[in-house]
Amino acid sequence: MKHCFRILLFVLLPHWITAQQSVQDSLKESFSKAVSDSDRYHIGRRIYDYYEETNRDSAFYYANINLQLAKANNKKLAEVLSLDNKAYQLIGLGRYAEALQYLLDAFKIAEDKKNDNEKTWYLFSMPFSGNNRLLVVCYTHHIFGILMWQTDNNEQAIVHFREARRIATEIGHNNRQMMANMNLGRSYLNNNQPDSALVFEKEAEQLAFKTKFKKYLGQVYSIIAGIYQEKNDKIQAMQYYHLAIETSKEENNLNNLSANYFVITKYFLAEHEKDSALYYAMKNLETIQQLGPVTGLTVNIGTVYENIYLSYKLRNEKDSMFKYQGLTLTVKDSLYKIRIKNLTAFQNVGLNEQLRLQKAEKERITYHNNIRTWIMLAGIGVLLLLAIIFYMNNRQKHKAKIKIEQAYDNLKATQQQLIHSEKMASLGELTAGIAHEIQNPLNFVNNFSEVNEELVKELKGEADKGNLDEVKAIANDIAFNSEKINHHGKRADTIVKGMLQHSRTSSGQKEPTDINVLADEYLRLAYHGLRAKDKSFNADVKTDFDNSIEKINIIPQDIGRVILNLINNAFHAVDEKKKSGPDSYRDENYEPTVSVSTKRNNGKIEISVKDNGNGIPQKVLDKIFQPFFTTKPTGQGTGLGLSLAYDIVTKGHGGKIDVRTNENEGTEFIVTLPY
Repeated sequence: MKHCFRILLFVLLPHWITAQQSVQDSLKESFSKAVSDSDRYHIGRRIYDYYEETNRDSAFYYANINLQLAKANNKKLAEVLSLDNKAYQLIGLGRYAEALQYLLDAFKIAEDKKNDNEKTWYLFSMPFSGNNRLLVVCYTHHIFGILMWQTDNNEQAIVHFREARRIATEIGHNNRQMMANMNLGRSYLNNNQPDSALVFEKEAEQLAFKTKFKKYLGQVYSIIAGIYQEKNDKIQAMQYYHLAIETSKEENNLNNLSANYFVITKYFLAEHEKDSALYYAMKNLETIQQLGPVTGLTVNIGTVYENIYLSYKLRNEKDSMFKYQGLTLTVKDSLYKIRIKNLTAFQNVGLNEQLRLQKAEKERITYHNNIRTWIMLAGIGVLLLLAIIFYMNNRQKHKAKIKIEQAYDNLKATQQQLIHSEKMASLGELTAGIAHEIQNPLNFVNNFSEVNEELVKELKGEADKGNLDEVKAIANDIAFNSEKINHHGKRADTIVKGMLQHSRTSSGQKEPTDINVLADEYLRLAYHGLRAKDKSFNADVKTDFDNSIEKINIIPQDIGRVILNLINNAFHAVDEKKKSGPDSYRDENYEPTVSVSTKRNNGKIEISVKDNGNGIPQKVLDKIFQPFFTTKPTGQGTGLGLSLAYDIVTKGHGGKIDVRTNENEGTEFIVTLPY
């Protein structure tokens, strides 16, 4: 039966190639004859789809043409999609830094809600009647997840794929749901969670048949095969590997076909089936030579040579084995250097964004002491008021004076202890988050140090050869990397100094502040802080910031303190619900979720922090803003957080705090500030 299939494929293959060439020529002819930019864009999209997984250079070329057409006609959502398409092709070519820049540009446009009502061109092959802006946000998250996966950030990849799946489900776009499920399954398989991976892949398979969008069905089958291989079910694994190959051929998805040949070769190598291993390794070589030497999101020519070498090694054919071993070492060494260069460039692209966030972090820490100043002033004011009342109502001046002084001294001492205690507690909350920020520059220092070590070895080799020009060039690279090491070392020093400034006194002056940036920074610090304390902690974080809000006049350190307290309370609430009760009573489908949003409403600014925890019992709801009242276990809370937050908002800024809660469903705190 297998031989019959191969003969049939041999007979039909020339006709299939001719048909594909005809489709390609027809599309290009239509593109050249198109009279409007709209027609050119739609035909260009079809040509891009044709080349997407078969020829990355051609796909990138048409993605760029589509981008120029979108810009010329001010079609923002089509522009986002074209930026994402270019990024996807660059990821496949290993040019991660350029891909990251395109994706950052895409996010800036896609997240602008002003584009909700844009009369856009058709974005994908099928028209979509829902929210097209959310559709391109979903697609951008999907491509960003692929970039994270390719740069060994699997956890971040899962975050973006889950967000893509959430948005696709919300807007009812089955194709995007299918793609998100496919990549989530692969990511969970990489995390050694085959059961979770299988759930996502089976859902992806069902959606592919439901929508008839089978372009990536071969990849779905390949991942399912890998899951069964992980479960040691070899019969099921082999069935799905063959199904993956045939489906990829049917859909003309050469990139998936190459990846499927690669994994089935690895399977046969592990099983010591030398003939099958060599057969599929050679098929992989044929396929990847059509795609190009540096292509695909998984396979490159170096890994293909390596599989051929290992296959000949199993067969003990030494001449062929040594030939492909030499090709493997040469190509993989070259590709390794290219990957190191691309990863370094990828890190540098994010440097400016990191520096901007770090500067904002430093300013936030500097002004955080304003909270302590307001507490001190409030305490002194209360004491002075008590002194006046006692003085006016007690004719025995001397006795009253003694009582007032005693009360003043006691309260002042208590106030100092309270301020010191709160200062230490706040420093403890922020230290874990700041430590996460320090790790970034340290990672840069380590990476550039490793690169310099390799460059020094190359320098010695070129010096021995007497190649002075190459020596100078390598020396310049070493000097450049040394500057980067020095730069990131100073950056880590700046972070530490900023943390120390958190405990110093500041002026407490109001200043124009971007409330969205402030809320986002404290959300990030709170999350990393809890993760540092408890590695098992995890929560889905959602943000919805009103970009129309301009800078408002507040004390950023004070309001930051309020936001940090509310977010920490929300994280503790969802974590408590996740861990509470015996295993048999827990909701297995419960996903801890914390949402932070801002909006402008009737001339005021609202900041919302919402969780889906256990909620606040109605019997204690009217006590939560009282000093020293807490529902946390002894030793886990002072009961001052909400009380101080209430004073900062109402007395320091003329605003208010509202709370909405339902038991077993969650709580929402809304801070309202004057614009």
